[in-house]
Amino acid sequence: MARKAGGLAAIMSGQPVVVVKKRSVFWRLRHLTRQGGLHVGLILLCIVYVHVGALFFMYYESPEEERIHRKNTKRFASLRENFLSSVERVKLEDAYDERRVNESVSRLIDEYSKHMFQLFKNPVAANMFDCLFYAKSNYTPLWTTDSSLLFTATTIIPVGYGYIAPLTSTGRIVLCIYAAFGIPLALVMMSDVGKFFADAFVKFFHENITAFMVVLIFLLVAYSLIGGIAYSKVTGVSMIEGIYFSTITIFTIGYGDISPAVPVYVVIVFIVFGVALVTIAIDVVAANIIHHIHYMGRQVGKARIIADKMLSFVELLIIFCYQSFQLGGGMYLMKSLLVFNFKVLFPFQFVCFEVTSECSTIMTL
Repeated sequence: MARKAGGLAAIMSGQPVVVVKKRSVFWRLRHLTRQGGLHVGLILLCIVYVHVGALFFMYYESPEEERIHRKNTKRFASLRENFLSSVERVKLEDAYDERRVNESVSRLIDEYSKHMFQLFKNPVAANMFDCLFYAKSNYTPLWTTDSSLLFTATTIIPVGYGYIAPLTSTGRIVLCIYAAFGIPLALVMMSDVGKFFADAFVKFFHENITAFMVVLIFLLVAYSLIGGIAYSKVTGVSMIEGIYFSTITIFTIGYGDISPAVPVYVVIVFIVFGVALVTIAIDVVAANIIHHIHYMGRQVGKARIIADKMLSFVELLIIFCYQSFQLGGGMYLMKSLLVFNFKVLFPFQFVCFEVTSECSTIMTL
């Protein structure tokens, strides 16, 4: 009867005893933390960085926005009162001349419109104008919690919709410093996330890069289309506008002509995964194209070497043919030299070459 390995019998026979330690729950958590700590840490650091920046810009820029809003409100009320009073004065002064009244009122309207356009060049005044004449509601601040989060997120992930921007000189200087540290941090985070998914997909496809490229391109197109269709269904815009917004967002173009009328966290998550997918696709496709270009360059280099050998062979052939015909050498010697040259120049393959009487005709010419 066979003796079981291990235990007292193994100790008595001198066999090594393998002791399997039971791993505790804390050890497993520590091991998992070591493996995924860097990935999770980068994501958490970016989240904290975006929220801290949003809080700073919201609380620092909001008082300036409120000050400009009050100033523009007073300026708008003053322009409106002056315009109305001027119209009433013209009507009283030229009450009996309708043509003159019309000309004066038209001139007043042109001056009023010019002052209004100058007033609403400021983004805060333009927002006030939109709220009054389009939304027909009270003033909605530019710097809110959602808009601040979207602003800082699209700053470090350089989409840059351009809906809001700092109004103060200090805010603009801080934004430059914030972007200088935030953009590399976001790129490292997205590269890390992209590498994690890329490694998983490469293992899934058994390191078949061509299949991986096809799947990446399909996912990129599908992500843009599905995101655009979902956006159009939620916001009510056309499907073309939704796909357009989705595409310019994940490719970090961000013209800012369409406002994301969805929750800000949904937009940020959509941007992060979309930009990461674009980064992976560009990295894999570009690496594969560069690899093929290098391969073609190496083949061209080999072809150049072969061409040089062929030129040398032709030169030797011309010299030998000339001398052989001058000296009356036979065709057997010429064929032997041709085979010898081909075997020296191309040892990796055997080339059959037949010399005809046309050679002598060429040489005599």
